[in-house]
Amino acid sequence: MRILSNLLLFAVLFIPAAFVYAGPDKAETAVTQTLFDADMENVSYSIRRDGFVDILFGPSVEEKEYIRIVERLRAHPDVPGVLAGRGKSDYCPVRH
Repeated sequence: MRILSNLLLFAVLFIPAAFVYAGPDKAETAVTQTLFDADMENVSYSIRRDGFVDILFGPSVEEKEYIRIVERLRAHPDVPGVLAGRGKSDYCPVRH
């Protein structure tokens, strides 16, 4: 009986998590699409194995754009988390 209750507990706790976990591929797609839609090139990012995004924006990115993009990424269902910041140099030439 104890084995059956342990299996049931495992099924309840871990199987739904497998369906929620998006993974790095879906997170990568979400980040690239978000950055493309925002026409943002002045950024560097990496995706962890668990789908979390580490992203750095160049200093010339306006604060409102920085906040807007980070909020979009945090709200995306395929991105489990975002760690964002500003770098000390721009990552690609800034167009005027």
